[in-house]
Amino acid sequence: MAILKGPEIDRFLAAPDARRPVVLIYGPDAGLVSERARAVAKATAADLEDPFSVIRIDGDSLTGAPGRLAEEAHTIGMFGGKRLVWVRAGEKPIGPAVAEVLRSPPSDSVVLIEAGDLKRTAPLRTEAERSAHAAVIACYPDNEGDLKRLVADEARAAGLSVEPEATTLLVSLLGGDRAASRGEIRKLCLYAHGTGRITVADVEAVAGETLQLGVSEIVDAAAGGLAPALERLLARAVTADVPVAQVMTTMSRHLSMLHKARLAVESGQPAANALGSFQPPLHFSRKAAVERQLQLWTSDRLERFIIRIAEATFDTRAKADLAQAITSRTLMAIALAAAAGRKR
Repeated sequence: MAILKGPEIDRFLAAPDARRPVVLIYGPDAGLVSERARAVAKATAADLEDPFSVIRIDGDSLTGAPGRLAEEAHTIGMFGGKRLVWVRAGEKPIGPAVAEVLRSPPSDSVVLIEAGDLKRTAPLRTEAERSAHAAVIACYPDNEGDLKRLVADEARAAGLSVEPEATTLLVSLLGGDRAASRGEIRKLCLYAHGTGRITVADVEAVAGETLQLGVSEIVDAAAGGLAPALERLLARAVTADVPVAQVMTTMSRHLSMLHKARLAVESGQPAANALGSFQPPLHFSRKAAVERQLQLWTSDRLERFIIRIAEATFDTRAKADLAQAITSRTLMAIALAAAAGRKR
């Protein structure tokens, strides 16, 4: 299969397969697309600034001259060695140009294509996916597992370990853009340099700005049935460029923790004790609000909304242009359901 997944991606990035000289990297996570494209480029060309071995092409320019890509791909390098033909796809279709290269793949060049989010039926994507001469890597916003691995990898490279609670808190604050997440983690590693260990206090100190963006306030307004407040907070989040993935991931995690606590309450535990199951532990400023939330929900209703937010999160990734609207609609539905619980 041309489509690479999971561990296959990491292996390919470390050592690109010469039998697949056409590499398509695409997706809504522009930071991850760029990071992976650069990894392939560095594994192909010794000097990315060498104009004789690295040819950069604006994809839109290929629409009027589709044969140019094949011509560049089959040109022999002046000083030998592999050439890298690096294409950044734009708004115009370049499927025909890529199809020509795939029909007659180069032996001494790698054609690397960076693209944004491509529909399943996009010609560029379908041409590459059905070819044995291509490698296709999709880049979607990081999920919780991806972020935990990223935190662990960056901390290990910096000679640091991370407290489990610190990892949980940090992941809850990161968004879905790989480049932005890596930057935040590296900033934290620099802050903790020489201490040997990243703690919850370190995360709170470095990520204070993120905490102040109000993601927890959004979550509490939704789960607490405070629709007017939620509307204002979502508008503020848009202005502050808070990533949709961060809001949805935090909301999903909160509902899961609330569900666990609600099950404990339904089995007879006092609400104050049930709140102790939250990970990371609730900040003291939120305990009263979350305890009130426990009275608004049943475990069955929470379970339904956990499924709903998982489906909505998938939709925000598949329909990036509608992500903000999907997020607002889903969180408002949660708020209205919580408000209905208050009236019972």
